[in-house]
Amino acid sequence: MDDGTGWMSRLAPLREELLRGDLRSLYLGWLADAHTMTDDVQEPEVPPGLAALSLAQHVLAQFLEVDPDLLAAASTGSADPSSADFADIDAWLKTWSNDDMKSVLKNIASGNGRDTERQIKSRYAAWLKAQRPLASATHARRTVAQLHELAEAAASERREREAKARKKRETERRRQREAHLRQMMTKAKTHWKAADTQAKRGVASGYDQAVKILADLAEAYALTSSRAAFERDLESFLAPHSSRQALLRRLAQAKLRTE
Repeated sequence: MDDGTGWMSRLAPLREELLRGDLRSLYLGWLADAHTMTDDVQEPEVPPGLAALSLAQHVLAQFLEVDPDLLAAASTGSADPSSADFADIDAWLKTWSNDDMKSVLKNIASGNGRDTERQIKSRYAAWLKAQRPLASATHARRTVAQLHELAEAAASERREREAKARKKRETERRRQREAHLRQMMTKAKTHWKAADTQAKRGVASGYDQAVKILADLAEAYALTSSRAAFERDLESFLAPHSSRQALLRRLAQAKLRTE
């Protein structure tokens, strides 16, 4: 079990976020405990921006071991804070008196910006709810069972994305490998000579390096020429090394030559 050592400094910004009216960390706390709830329990109101957590909120999700797929599922019901309706804000500001606006500006000028921001956000949220009393019916809260179903779908999509990413990486790795092998074949004699130099050292590390070079050459021959051509050149290479049993054993283990 993790005793939390080293986490607190990374979680500290959550307090400031909560004071500014950011309730995403509270929802994460609920989500972390969703697996203990019955299927018919409804989620709390989903805060905006759940799909783009702050760094501290990411750390909190890790600390609470929130299922990433469940978080992705929950995020589908979260509004994008960047898509705020400025027409609503303009309409709300028209309800303000000059005295209210002056009071806000005074508070900001006197260094109480954080508290003022929190109060303004709370006031705007309350006004917005009053203007849209049917919003809860339009955006019904989901049950734990529904969230788990969405999480399964999110997991399937994630696995598909990961499989595509792995395939793309493997294709690129193979392309780079083939380019390297083709380049080797343009200087094949140099690589045979390098393997010979390592074998002549007569020590285990030298034999290991020689076999590594020869394995690459075998792959390069197979790609650009043939395995038979490699085996012919390998026999020529081994002519002065036929007494090096340790080298021959390594080649056999690497399946480059039969014993």
